[in-house]
Amino acid sequence: MSRFVTRLNVSSGKMEWGLLDEDYDYWQEIARSRYGDMLHDTDRNIKYSQGLKKAIDAVHARGQKARVLDIGTGTGLLAMLAVQHGADTVTACEAFEPVAQAAKLIIADNGMEDKIKLVMKRSTALQVPEDLEERCNILVSEVFDTELIGEGALGVFIHAHENLLTHDVITVPYAATVYIQVVESHFLLQHNHLGDNIGLNVPTEWRDCPGSSSVHDLQLSQLYPRQDFRRLSEVQPLYDFCFSKREGLTFQEEKTTAIMPRKAGRCDAVFMWWDLKMDPEGEIILTCAPTWAQEPSTQPKSEDNGIVHNGRSGTNFPWRDHWMQAVYHLTPQLKIHPGNPFYLHSVHDEYSFNFCVSHDQNTPKNHLKHLVCTCYAHIVMNRTRTAMLSNVARVKFWARTLQKMSSPNLNVLYIGAPSYLPILAAKQPWKNVFVIESDHLAAQILKTWLKANEAESRVTVIEKLTDLVSEVDFDSQKIDVVVSEPYFTHGLLPWQHMLILLSYVEHLRPHLTPNFKMIPWEARIRGCLMEFDDLWKIRSPINSVEGIRVGKFDELVESAMEKADSSIEPQPLWEYPGRILSEVFTVHIFDLDRPLVKDFLSVSGTTEAVIDGKYNGIAFWVEYSVPLDGTEMMWTTGIDGVPVPGEYARFNPYHRQGVYLARHGHPIRKGDKLSYECLIDYESGEMSGKFGFVGLDLLNKSSNKAV
Repeated sequence: MSRFVTRLNVSSGKMEWGLLDEDYDYWQEIARSRYGDMLHDTDRNIKYSQGLKKAIDAVHARGQKARVLDIGTGTGLLAMLAVQHGADTVTACEAFEPVAQAAKLIIADNGMEDKIKLVMKRSTALQVPEDLEERCNILVSEVFDTELIGEGALGVFIHAHENLLTHDVITVPYAATVYIQVVESHFLLQHNHLGDNIGLNVPTEWRDCPGSSSVHDLQLSQLYPRQDFRRLSEVQPLYDFCFSKREGLTFQEEKTTAIMPRKAGRCDAVFMWWDLKMDPEGEIILTCAPTWAQEPSTQPKSEDNGIVHNGRSGTNFPWRDHWMQAVYHLTPQLKIHPGNPFYLHSVHDEYSFNFCVSHDQNTPKNHLKHLVCTCYAHIVMNRTRTAMLSNVARVKFWARTLQKMSSPNLNVLYIGAPSYLPILAAKQPWKNVFVIESDHLAAQILKTWLKANEAESRVTVIEKLTDLVSEVDFDSQKIDVVVSEPYFTHGLLPWQHMLILLSYVEHLRPHLTPNFKMIPWEARIRGCLMEFDDLWKIRSPINSVEGIRVGKFDELVESAMEKADSSIEPQPLWEYPGRILSEVFTVHIFDLDRPLVKDFLSVSGTTEAVIDGKYNGIAFWVEYSVPLDGTEMMWTTGIDGVPVPGEYARFNPYHRQGVYLARHGHPIRKGDKLSYECLIDYESGEMSGKFGFVGLDLLNKSSNKAV
């Protein structure tokens, strides 16, 4: 049976109703779950195993049977490790039915179905003696996220203590410590507030707004001290959670911490991460600290101020995408000076943390409870978009482009998400400046920005869908120039923005002059072969973990990916280091002032590895061309600078790139040729592909199974 869902139709630029298999969400949930990431986390697996063994041995040393409860068992790995280490009884619970069914198969495949009782319930629904014969004296659980408590870990452990565990229980992990560091960072500040240095006025209500209330999770290992941020405080522990003691857990806690600055600066953000103490003695530690906090000697040296990517090949630091680090943006920013302490005010509830800073130890903490967007701009423009609009080089590029193209005889139309482009155009001698924005809230945000720059009288904002626009909306005039970044919404593949633009232009052709100009006028889908340090793990089969066979889980995930996911997905590749293995190749060139003549694009070709390496993926992006001063100016959504095979790619941090990840990466040699067949569906904008190395018999028939 099928069901109706809303999906973005790229060819129309609208959210439309469509029919999907009733199990689509089920399969997508499995395909995009983080179980694969966790199972590839060798450090996590080993330390959980060590912690379990130590707990089981300790209970046996007390002359007791080891009765283990595994909450949120997932694939059943931790429950099976408990059996391996001699647990007398093991009960595992898992509420997500498809994964619970996979756990059942995996447990049976490892011959442990008679040793593990699997209960398909939430832990808060478990009861003694219905589900557990008696209370357990060992609890193992991995219910943590980037914020540690965001998945409800506090509630899970408190309920278990009160209803399912003995008073002398040993939990694995035994405890956790949350660490913080206060930093100054222009790069991160521009993710929360539009820059004051872009030559445009920022509305006061935007500047004073605390921004989005959600945590900003990042791979902080890809940011560097002295370059991308300055450390204003030492790393210091802030909160301790003892999971083995009921009295060590509380749903709400507030603290004020005096901090002596390392140096003068402006407090822009708080970095946060956590460690797990896997045993009571603290001999087994699992840390989520970024690499530069674990080993100072690994801090790279750089001669510029751009984003430099931290290649991790040859290092022993564990990589995790299921647990990253958290950034909490501070509003207002506080200026501090050496020798004068400042105060960090913090609070956590059942699921999250909040922070603010002040010079006053007794500053009211009510501010901590209201860190939500009050200006609505952060609702319309997410953090990456805000940073994109704050980039000075982009502003200068567009200001120069619009100035060179402007004429008092030409009408210009901007198409895209709220942007500074209409403001820049209003400052130039165009005849008229028009904007089409069908979303009412986005239109109001743009009008607020126009007003702050005294440009509202020069710009006409048309709040309609492009196919409903009439000549009256353009004052019975024709449009001479259409300009777009193009950017429409977060999370799209790079070429989907371009396809939405083309669909809008088709709707508007009756309102365009015969020789209208597009800015940009050309787009190229580009790609290169990659050797990612770690990103490949999110799509690679696991096979076995600590001697446990998990092939059944691999089969489930592969089946789910075929049903629910495209083989090429959007990712912010600046957070995921990888070496370039080939020259950059062109998949296709689009002339943006010409209509698309088909419903799809099918292209094929070959590219060649120019160095030896381990191929495990292909990066794709779009480059745009603008004629300027008799030359062709380019800007990219992909690799910044000149791509150099053998070096780590420097991906643009303001865009998501498309990436194909091979499920089975393998070594390649210089001169090996990869053949590709790419199909872009113009309605969905998704690109699928078949990829294989010529002569290596590796080409697969299924696009999602390509190597």
